[in-house]
Amino acid sequence: MLDSLKNSPFKIGIILIILTVLNVVGWFLYLTWEEPLSESINLPTSTPITENLSPTETPEIGEGDSATVTPEIVITPTNAPVCGAPPTLTVLISGVASEGYFFGLADSVRVARVDFQKKQITVLAIPRDLWVDISPTSGYSVYNASGNVVTNSRLNQAYFFGTEGMGFSNVPGYGSGMLAAVIQENFGLRVDRYLAVNHYGFRYIIDAIGGIDVYFPQDVNIKWFNTPKLYLEAGLHHLNGKQAEQVVRTRIEIGDFGRIRNQTLVLKAVALKMLTVNGIKQIPDLVSRLSSYVLTDFSPSDISQMSCLLAMIDSKEDIIYQTIPEDLLVGAWVMDDFQGYQVYALTHDQEVISDLLAKFQVGEWLEE
Repeated sequence: MLDSLKNSPFKIGIILIILTVLNVVGWFLYLTWEEPLSESINLPTSTPITENLSPTETPEIGEGDSATVTPEIVITPTNAPVCGAPPTLTVLISGVASEGYFFGLADSVRVARVDFQKKQITVLAIPRDLWVDISPTSGYSVYNASGNVVTNSRLNQAYFFGTEGMGFSNVPGYGSGMLAAVIQENFGLRVDRYLAVNHYGFRYIIDAIGGIDVYFPQDVNIKWFNTPKLYLEAGLHHLNGKQAEQVVRTRIEIGDFGRIRNQTLVLKAVALKMLTVNGIKQIPDLVSRLSSYVLTDFSPSDISQMSCLLAMIDSKEDIIYQTIPEDLLVGAWVMDDFQGYQVYALTHDQEVISDLLAKFQVGEWLEE
């Protein structure tokens, strides 16, 4: 074989080209392995919450003793994280009501807590109509048409104000960065990564995996100004990207909580379709094809760790879907200083919601 190569400079040239390409690709992957695919949000670190710590009993001190005894802190052993990942990763997921990212509201807001120790994912839906403070405490200011600073808005507008087209925010990550900052400032929940998917990206994802099978416990009747757009009887239906988009966006007759329930059904169907042997194999190729249609600060390393975890979990048992309880929120008409008229929003006890999200952050939650 060596003699054959010696007599064929062309073959030697081809091999050298292949080796050079492999070397360049190898160095590229090495240098970009930890680099985020889009701008990182870089939120300030919250006060760390100590988990699994329990003091031992304090020894009794006899009468007259003056020594001060400090209780010993014993760390309860925990499972080691799998896939070379950190113990947990918290991800902000936004469904953007737009065909692009230059403008757009976050009409779907979810936070996923990825637990690499328990091999479990918890997905929390946060209603988009929450009335929140957007005071300029993180280096941004929102102004209305009169030039006055806007201090409150619905949560989905926080993403809109942070988009590049609005030009208000200098928070890294544009819409996702501002939305993440507002959530942290109002409720103390800090996210590590973000993923934003617009209408086009969502349709593309559903079609790329061959559609999804969704079971609806009730009829789905989607209208637009009383004009029927999609009607699905209760039961199992196969949906393409456009149909799935119509299901996750509609809320006129069922309200935001009804929309959240339909969105959860669709997410479960996507997880069921993807978390199979064939589905897991498609993830690297799907991520590559989606890079032009989604915004995320995941790095190739993060994606590799997530793919590794997804191969270990059961879509029905290990992915938990939760929503902020509806009875903790009160609907009210409030003045929107940016738009100049009253809007419907969900008011709440900030301390109560913050406490629930703190529990979520450490892997706890009240049973619904």
